[in-house]
Amino acid sequence: MTDFSNLNIWLSYVSLPITTAVYFENSFRRIANTITVGPKVNNEILTNWNLLEVSSNLKNLDLDFGWQPDFNLIAPHLNNTNKPDLFIWIESVGGHSPQNLKALNVPTACYLIDSHVNLTEHLNIAKNFDFVFIAQLEYVKDFTAAGIQNVYWLPLGADKMLHRNYDKSKKYNVGFVGSINSQFHSRRQELLNKINSEIPVSYKRCFLDDMVNHLAESKIVFNNAIKNDLNMRVFETLSIGSLLLTDKTFGNGQEIMFKNNEDLVEYDDDEIVEKAKYYIQNDSERERISKKGNEICLNAHTYDHRAEELLNVLTGKKKETKSPEEWRHLSERKTTVFINEKDEKKIKMKNNTRSFVIPVLDYSPASQYNIKTLLDDLNNIEGEVIVVFNSLAVAQEIADNPRIDQFAIMKNNVGVSRAWNIGLNISRTPTTFIINSDVKITKDAVDKLEEYLNTLPEAAIVGPQGSFFNFEDLKDIKYYDKGSFEEVIQVDAVSGFFFAVKTELFNSNVLHFDNQYTPCYFEEWEIGLQCKLAGLAAYIVPITDYDHTWSGSIRSYEKIKFYDEEKTPQEIHSENKVKFLKKWRGIQYTIDDPEFLVSYWVDAMMQEADSILENGKQDEVIEYYKEILQNYPANLRSLEKLGNLQLNNNLLEDALETYGKISEIEPEYVIDSNKLTNSF
Repeated sequence: MTDFSNLNIWLSYVSLPITTAVYFENSFRRIANTITVGPKVNNEILTNWNLLEVSSNLKNLDLDFGWQPDFNLIAPHLNNTNKPDLFIWIESVGGHSPQNLKALNVPTACYLIDSHVNLTEHLNIAKNFDFVFIAQLEYVKDFTAAGIQNVYWLPLGADKMLHRNYDKSKKYNVGFVGSINSQFHSRRQELLNKINSEIPVSYKRCFLDDMVNHLAESKIVFNNAIKNDLNMRVFETLSIGSLLLTDKTFGNGQEIMFKNNEDLVEYDDDEIVEKAKYYIQNDSERERISKKGNEICLNAHTYDHRAEELLNVLTGKKKETKSPEEWRHLSERKTTVFINEKDEKKIKMKNNTRSFVIPVLDYSPASQYNIKTLLDDLNNIEGEVIVVFNSLAVAQEIADNPRIDQFAIMKNNVGVSRAWNIGLNISRTPTTFIINSDVKITKDAVDKLEEYLNTLPEAAIVGPQGSFFNFEDLKDIKYYDKGSFEEVIQVDAVSGFFFAVKTELFNSNVLHFDNQYTPCYFEEWEIGLQCKLAGLAAYIVPITDYDHTWSGSIRSYEKIKFYDEEKTPQEIHSENKVKFLKKWRGIQYTIDDPEFLVSYWVDAMMQEADSILENGKQDEVIEYYKEILQNYPANLRSLEKLGNLQLNNNLLEDALETYGKISEIEPEYVIDSNKLTNSF
């Protein structure tokens, strides 16, 4: 999970052991500093709701300001040490309603669960929060139509520590845990009666561990939604590992995130008994679906997944929560399937989310790794392998390797960009990895890289190494080598020896490796600028489970042969440098962004400077801006920041000199006088 260890969260709800907020609390505490805020239910409520059996699990929350706390009164008593960074309110028990949350002056969010039965109330609640997350997808449109801003869908889930697969023996044919009320659940009661008339149904009203045990001991768990809702029991049953028999729903994500008769079983009312009988009698098929549903749930549908998704949006790491298709994509990784139901032998299902494109020129004579060792590594990693041979001789020797699924053979070397494009045109999967043949990889590195690609905001390309690059001088400002960083960084260029891309962006021509740089050089910086131009992002991520020998082939050649030409690496680099500058300086003139060719390094340095400035180290911050201006002497943002700092530190001559440079560069540039004091 993403590390939010420096984030301080106030999680607000009414303390009740069986409320959804408890599961979120468990997940939040694993990744962030979490303080729970809210009252505790009393015995009167527990008695009225027939919940006295959970009273022993009742706990006090960290802070109790009452049922309707007024934050106009609370906020003045908070300081930087005890004030939250985020305030998150989760629907729990009616009557809990924090007032005047804006007084906290931090982002506030709510999570609303039962919009299918409490829509009017939820629309009123949502108006009090900056961000609104709802559990029922089909009601997002109602919130937006009501003028609510920042509305996101976030489905319910399972608590992986409570809703565990204990692999218990099955005592009951059909089990059910839930409410049966003739007034509110007439259809549910009718369906249970219909099943019970031919198959005994074990019904219990129980909670927590008792509920988990009952569901785990049932061959089939019956579920029935109140009003087309995607309810908690779907995720809990799948996580526990019993076969879920649930009704069909439409427009709430269930039909996309879960496949009928593969992950769970959906029923029509008139066929429910026949369905139940069939899966009671067919043990192997029932267990196959139960196993798949369990894996699908644990891969993408725990509250750890939901908590991380919510915090990614609240902290700006993502603009949107995942769609049903994206949750499905995440859930399908690392699943297994039966290939022989009689003896139940299992194999890894071939991963249909990723492909590996490997350009091969030779056996990488300057490296201890080559295409043969890479194919050996891929024997333990799922995904389609596509090899683009830039040598007929090598192709004739290894094209029949059983790990190669698809290949293309070029009679001569057509270069890196063309080989990558050929492989991407063959790829049929959402993610395509591009790997040099002189790389040693691991399953863990591949899995992590794919996860980063699918979760980072606007990510088009991710890799384990890359750089901030000066596009004017054509040199790295800062290169991040293996193991030299510990967090995700948006960069100008991802190194081309091992990276992953979103295939559809290339197939739709949003991005394209430029063939003019044949046979090599400038591909990495080129695609980084293409991402920037398209509003997409390139990231390096902290992965170290791989090995690579730099220039495993190029270094061994005095000249490189391609098509019918032969040139030294230096000649190729010089020619491609001219092509690169001509192309991108031309593009710069056509777009209204004077900083388009400015490295993301500038923003990273300014952010770091701001954090240092909070500690009052203005002298150190001045040096930061001087370093920025060594690389970008005409950067107006940095000049203005430096001038303001110099002025506020009584360095009047230095400040006048800096402001003079601003006037020389942009005579009409207006310095915001408010920033002279307010920003520092």
